[in-house]
Amino acid sequence: MTAAAASTAPREAWIDVAKGIAITLVVLYHAIMYLDEVGLAGALAPLNPLFDTFRMPLFFFMSGILAASAIRLAYRQLFRKRISLLLYLYIAWVTLQTLFILALPPISPTGTPNATWASLVTLFVRPSSNLWFIYALPLFFTLAWLMRRWPPLLQIGLTAAVAVLFGSQLLHTGSPWDKMGKYLVFFIAAIYLGPMVRRLVPFVRWWHVVFFCVGYAGLVVVTTKLALTRVPFVLLVLSTLAVVVGITVAVVLARLPAFDFVRALGSRTLPIYLVHTLPMTALAAVLVAFDVQIGPAVATLLPPLLCAGAIMLALALHRQFHAIPGVFTVPVKSWVGSPKRDRDLVDSES
Repeated sequence: MTAAAASTAPREAWIDVAKGIAITLVVLYHAIMYLDEVGLAGALAPLNPLFDTFRMPLFFFMSGILAASAIRLAYRQLFRKRISLLLYLYIAWVTLQTLFILALPPISPTGTPNATWASLVTLFVRPSSNLWFIYALPLFFTLAWLMRRWPPLLQIGLTAAVAVLFGSQLLHTGSPWDKMGKYLVFFIAAIYLGPMVRRLVPFVRWWHVVFFCVGYAGLVVVTTKLALTRVPFVLLVLSTLAVVVGITVAVVLARLPAFDFVRALGSRTLPIYLVHTLPMTALAAVLVAFDVQIGPAVATLLPPLLCAGAIMLALALHRQFHAIPGVFTVPVKSWVGSPKRDRDLVDSES
């Protein structure tokens, strides 16, 4: 396919839907996490860990599918077209979020500081707990480019071994490096399995969704109840099945006009990811400052409402500021390749 043809190729709706599902679960995860920190997540708090094997494996697999053509570029081109934007946004938004959190009253009921100035110095050594995904992608692009001439099975096998070591906590840093170690395999695997997935997509039916969802849910319950998640290969198997579930669900939903809003979210993952924790931290600080107390039933409704509100705020801010250089794009156009629409830049990173 020529470059001109590729640039005009239609967007694949199921990929956007899969990304929409993943980003919504990421936002919901943080909504539950921040509200649980102040004791106001209700009955949803215990459910948050159950989706650990779903959100990011699906997100990284979709990123890998979209990255397949990029790793064939010369590294200078790859850096300009993909990596420079991500590194700039990581630095800019980590700085913004750190300053924002430092200005807030303590979120923790114990009065523990929300952040430290040192986090601005160590943002590449100890990645941001909120924005580590934006930092992981440039590293994953670089690793995929360096390994591009290795046999695909070797690449997948090595990264799967790393995932097992981190998943079983035989390797453990207590930082987002652990997550990067667990999820690199999905980015690498998608680069080479993407064509096969695309060939299978037309054959997906609703009963595939039911079959895989029931199987995944059953395995998650069993492994959680029996505390098997740290057993080697368990998390990798669950995460792999979660990717299959996410793709089949996305394919079926992409055929239903009623779920077009999920596709729309998937085409705007970048601003949602960058912005969504700002209102959450602010709300948590207010709730602690005023010692707000509400019943469990109402508290259970708060995380979904906060999730929806954070997404709408992120999209509103993107509409308002997307044309301003340096907010959601690099401040100098020459830092990246040929100018692209913001939507295309979102595709390139997520």
